[in-house]
Amino acid sequence: MRIIKSKQFLKEYKKKIEYKHKTQIIDKMSKIESLINDSENLQSLLLNPLRLIYDIEKKEGNLKEIYTAKLDGKIRLYMKPDGEYPYNSIEITEIEFLKIDDKHYGEG
Repeated sequence: MRIIKSKQFLKEYKKKIEYKHKTQIIDKMSKIESLINDSENLQSLLLNPLRLIYDIEKKEGNLKEIYTAKLDGKIRLYMKPDGEYPYNSIEITEIEFLKIDDKHYGEG
């Protein structure tokens, strides 16, 4: 799979993680990126048992098109597959990193 990084994501990454020298989060982020890059499509990513280690899950409610990954107890990475909802997980080969949320984590 291919990763697309939005401008908002890059800005928040530098501001909330890189400038604060959060090395554990940077390391975890690189492992999530390699997991995504090693997956052929969205279906293979969601079937991979490593997905559970990084808490990659689909949101519910208003954010039902979004997937999140847990970077820290408070920080989440928001990802959106490139395609139309409802997703055909076999055809999805690109995922966009939307933003990093450090405000609140709750149900979508």
